[in-house]
Amino acid sequence: MLFEKFLAISQNSIMLKNIGISISYLLHPMVISTLTFWFVIYQMTLTTDEPNLIFFISFFFSTLLPIVVVLYLKNQSLVSDIDVSNRKERLLPMAFGALSFLIGFIILRQINSPMIIQGIMFCNLINTILMWLITKHWKISIHTLSIASALTIFWILGFEYAIIMSLLLILTIIARILTKAHTLSQALVGIIVGIITTYSQLILFFL
Repeated sequence: MLFEKFLAISQNSIMLKNIGISISYLLHPMVISTLTFWFVIYQMTLTTDEPNLIFFISFFFSTLLPIVVVLYLKNQSLVSDIDVSNRKERLLPMAFGALSFLIGFIILRQINSPMIIQGIMFCNLINTILMWLITKHWKISIHTLSIASALTIFWILGFEYAIIMSLLLILTIIARILTKAHTLSQALVGIIVGIITTYSQLILFFL
């Protein structure tokens, strides 16, 4: 109750709202996706002779192409802003995003990239499909789902820093509420879905 009152008061502060916007961009799903692939490919011991090619494919289909699609849709006035804040407008870029993840996954599989890299791209695909289904009826936080998914991947890989990870999740929730992009329930559901789906997919199919 006190937490919700604090957030309600904070939303009226222009300074805090700007802080929330800055955090939202720093923890943007596209940024998180790129950092996740980069860290796993370059900072972990993976059996691959072509890390640069694998990173380029991962970056292109998980980040660059979806961004280009959103910018194109914005240019065509099919979405009102680059954040795609309108719930109904999110369906089309999500559909294109899912297609991009699917193509990326197929290519990564064809070149026999490490299973964890295939798994991360597959999680992006399935999570996007789930978000699309949910978004048809209710607005879920893509930011919190994305950060929860990334932290789940790192946890599975042995980076079990519960306090730091919890703080990142809380920071993302606060940022999304301060910008009035989501309610507390929308942010929390994003976290729950991100953790459950990512964990189950990686454990069942890729690890």
